[in-house]
Amino acid sequence: MRFSHRRLIAALFALSLSACTPNVVDNTPAKVLESYIQISFSAKGADDKKKMQELLTGDTLTRLAAWSDEQFEKAFIETKKKFDGLKILDNKRVTENEVVLTYELAYKEGPADKNAQITQRKLATVVLESGAWKIKEVRSIRESIEYLKELSLP
Repeated sequence: MRFSHRRLIAALFALSLSACTPNVVDNTPAKVLESYIQISFSAKGADDKKKMQELLTGDTLTRLAAWSDEQFEKAFIETKKKFDGLKILDNKRVTENEVVLTYELAYKEGPADKNAQITQRKLATVVLESGAWKIKEVRSIRESIEYLKELSLP
């Protein structure tokens, strides 16, 4: 009986530890980037700015935090951008606490009758801070704009 009792205590202890440990599967550099982009394209108010800030660190966090509510609304809420897709092209571990992601972001921008397909290739540095991955820096590599319904002259 004593052996079973120890097993039960060990199992309960392991269960209590797992309840306090963040879900590592959901906390990856790629998932943090995906979450940030998802929130940015579906932003509706100041609460979304706070959610975005939770995923940032360093200068990127400082810059977004410095934006007024009006600047945030103009950049993320009032824009006519429609998310099309995100592809992680490369995932390189620089150190144990730093990963560099190369990704391609695609979206449509503008009114429906004159929208453009925008494709951006970017480089994101994501770092591990206090057990959570956060976006430290994002750099643009290339951007292409395709006007979908524009006339062109020969």
